[in-house]
Amino acid sequence: MKLNVIVIDDSAVQLAISTKLIAQNEHLNLVGTYSNPFLGLNAVNDNEIDIVLLDVEMPEIDGFSLQKLFNKSVSVIINSTRPSFEDQAYDNGAIDFMAKPLNATKINIAVAKLLKSKVDLLEEMITSIAS
Repeated sequence: MKLNVIVIDDSAVQLAISTKLIAQNEHLNLVGTYSNPFLGLNAVNDNEIDIVLLDVEMPEIDGFSLQKLFNKSVSVIINSTRPSFEDQAYDNGAIDFMAKPLNATKINIAVAKLLKSKVDLLEEMITSIAS
């Protein structure tokens, strides 16, 4: 199962790191990377996206405000250099928070959590249908 991913981050370095890490994960398909959060928003709203890897601090709009503009349900992973954003990330519905710099282990753990939750949901649905 491949999950479609979009990365929204104003840092070219972070976009490059994210691109490399996503390419290394067999469960992820990179749909696009966006340094402009509003172009990223359009991509999220116009495509079949499973995960948005979202920076918080961007010049035009912060990631939490941008997340509220998504017109569909997607799994959001907040990434930031500020660990103090972790509680706010979860309060805003993120499935995970990753402190920068990102690495393969952090990405793999977040993806494993998401895949497990999808499997658990499918098992619940099957059990519900069977009973």
